[in-house]
Amino acid sequence: MVDPNWQQLEDFAREELGRPLLGGKLTLRPETTLDADLRMTGLDAVEFIDKWVERFDISVKEFPYNRYFGPESLDVAGFFVGLFSKRARGPERVPLTLGMLAEAMRRGHWDTEEIEAAAGRAK
Repeated sequence: MVDPNWQQLEDFAREELGRPLLGGKLTLRPETTLDADLRMTGLDAVEFIDKWVERFDISVKEFPYNRYFGPESLDVAGFFVGLFSKRARGPERVPLTLGMLAEAMRRGHWDTEEIEAAAGRAK
């Protein structure tokens, strides 16, 4: 049996992301990451999450965008400084998966610790 939350999320993601550049169907699975697999960063990622929150009426006090997404473009100066200084590097990003979004839909709210623990990504 198909999880109705997953089906709704998959439909939403397809609507927001469109078709792959080379055609075909976009492959979406619970383990699909927004940043690495779907290449969602910066403002695009923020807009996707904001639309997801609104569409599915997810209760969120404050979504930790910086925990999951980097900037829209490469920070060249920051990159080179980070090569030589660990303190100058940005925080390690946590992969945000579609499965984590589906879990929040089942719960009706976003709680970073709960969602990451359910996904096996506890701090």
